[in-house]
Amino acid sequence: MGAEQLLASYLAFIVAGRFGLVMALKLDEITESELSITDGASAILTYRYGRHLQNPYFHPICTPTGLTITADAPESHFHHHGLWAEWGSANGINYWDEAHRNKLQRARVVHREFREKGVNPHAAFFTVVNDWVAPDNSKPIEEICQLTLHQREADREVIDLQFSLQAQDSDVSIDSSPGSQGLCIRSAEMEYRKVASSEGCIGESEVTGKMARWCSLNGILSDRAVGVAIFDHPSNLRHPTHFCTLDEAFGFISTAFTFNEPYVITAGETLALKYRVLIYLGDVFTFDLSACYEEYAEQ
Repeated sequence: MGAEQLLASYLAFIVAGRFGLVMALKLDEITESELSITDGASAILTYRYGRHLQNPYFHPICTPTGLTITADAPESHFHHHGLWAEWGSANGINYWDEAHRNKLQRARVVHREFREKGVNPHAAFFTVVNDWVAPDNSKPIEEICQLTLHQREADREVIDLQFSLQAQDSDVSIDSSPGSQGLCIRSAEMEYRKVASSEGCIGESEVTGKMARWCSLNGILSDRAVGVAIFDHPSNLRHPTHFCTLDEAFGFISTAFTFNEPYVITAGETLALKYRVLIYLGDVFTFDLSACYEEYAEQ
């Protein structure tokens, strides 16, 4: 990236949104560690990618009112990190287990480089390239993640994520699991939390293991009703996807496209997946998630 492009990526833009003027979006980077998207005063979202990490992830992520809605490495599940992609195991190798005693033998997802990053009048964006590194130091998958954080509105934050998983020299099987297999989010502690899906299901026992176009977790955070939803794009493999959720012990949502069966990415081929994460004020009864999903699905 040239000097002019770098300077442009840090320029502030003030635009008219649905609810009037909003703050400018900017990029703020700590080299080799993290990249934040800010509104000029505080971080809206931070991408953490230090090479000591098991996987890159996004935390904190904030509501339009500035409340942190994600949790990072809670004591009960220290491999939960805000918003992250957890592909579980591939070819029988575990890529998320941070408890492995010999760190030299564990598999990891390692940040390689930024391919682009910048801001425009409507959004902030960046693209990263990650390597799946097996215990023998082979790299079976090249992962490209594109993130777009749209200009904030008074009642919502919209994050678009696109993943491209390319098998390198041999076939890679994303193994079947009833657990999480895809995009995950662990919420901050909320009162009265409850998950719901596009199919009218409410509560983890009704939502987990069921197919849905979207899934949402709602609760009360600092006396304010808030929600976070994951939208599964119609172009995705096995759409509508299965979801894994928790709302009784803690707040958790994950897509699970290999819930029932594995998926093999043939050598040289790419699996593309698109998701939208919506952080919003309100609940499933007062906020029209279905309309938001239809708008996304048409893109």
